[in-house]
Amino acid sequence: MNRRIYRFCLVMVIAAAVVSGIFYYRFIQEKETMPKEGTFVWREMRGAERI
Repeated sequence: MNRRIYRFCLVMVIAAAVVSGIFYYRFIQEKETMPKEGTFVWREMRGAERI
């Protein structure tokens, strides 16, 4: 095989890595960042605390 084929294969491997990274982030990582349970805390701003 000549250099052209090696370069093409290298570009395809890099492109596959980028696409799989984007897929992982968009569909798996974002779902894990959503809190499953939490406590809502209401804090009232009074007087000088308001900006």
